[in-house]
Amino acid sequence: MATRKQRARRAKTFRHDYALVDYDEEGNEIEIKAAELRAKKDGPEKPKAKPAQGRGRGAMREPQPPSWDRAFKRGGLWGGVIIVLSLVLLKGASVPFRVLIGALYAAMFVPFSYWLDGVVYRRWEKKRADGPTSRSGKPR
Repeated sequence: MATRKQRARRAKTFRHDYALVDYDEEGNEIEIKAAELRAKKDGPEKPKAKPAQGRGRGAMREPQPPSWDRAFKRGGLWGGVIIVLSLVLLKGASVPFRVLIGALYAAMFVPFSYWLDGVVYRRWEKKRADGPTSRSGKPR
């Protein structure tokens, strides 16, 4: 059963008498029915785009198989970011040491990135082979 607040809120909507109106060229109000309004709204003015199949809310993109090229690109980007951060944050160390830290981080990040891509791709392949599942992880 609805609470007193919910009943009062619902009763409030029934207290107001309103009509759906449209205006003609002369500015006169013309009363229209809700069905006519819906037909006008759903008309062929804007065709709705179809959503991509299998890409519902929370759906992920299909991961790419691991590649060393992508891993080297990521390592280079992260190495550059770490070099800049180490130059800004590590004020007490010498510049070559700070650049070396960024280069070592990039060198370690490349194989880690490749391995992580492989883990994600293999998990996705396994999940796809098992078939669709519900949110709880159980087969539908």
